[in-house]
This record gives sequence, C-alpha cells and structure tokens, in this order.
Amino acid sequence: MNFMTIMAQNLFLSVALMIFMITMVSIVFGILLEVYKVNLRARQRMQELRNEELHLQLQLEQQRGTSRGKPSRDDLPHPKETASWDEQPQSNYEMGYQAPMQSL
Repeated sequence: MNFMTIMAQNLFLSVALMIFMITMVSIVFGILLEVYKVNLRARQRMQELRNEELHLQLQLEQQRGTSRGKPSRDDLPHPKETASWDEQPQSNYEMGYQAPMQSL
C-alpha cells in the first residue's frame, strides 16, 4: 500500500504525525535561535570589552603624555588662521582694474 493511502485511512495517525513533525521542527529552530542569540550576545560583550580596553589605553597614553612634560594636543600652538579666499580683501577688483603706471 501507498504511504498516502495509509495516512488517508488513518486520519488520526496523520494528524498526530503532522503535529509531531511540526513540534520537532519548532524545537530545532528554537535551539538554533537560542544558539544564535547567545553567540550574538557574546560577540557584543567582547566588543564592549575591547572598546573599554581601547578607551583605558587612550586615557593611559594621555596621562603618560602629560606626566612626561609633553604638551597635550590642547597645549600645542594652533596654526595661524588665515582668511579664506572668499574673505580676503579684493581691493583691485573693488576699485576697478587700473593699469600699472609707467614712468616717463
């Protein structure tokens, strides 16, 4: 006999088998989802620890720099700010073009 005819003759058995299959698939997917979540949390925690380590190293470097007498970035002289091309005076253009004077 064919599997489908047996299942059709025993409706209760087919319903029970389908519920069993759905349950097993749900359990497997649930386990896989939990493994994924745990792995994701572990990676996130490791990243947070790495960020904290880098932050502490940066603070330590800054403290070492100031304790050695090195000027920190705030103490360094800043380059003189010059006016941009737009802000520079355009005296020749404001007064109009004048040819240079030739001596006679």
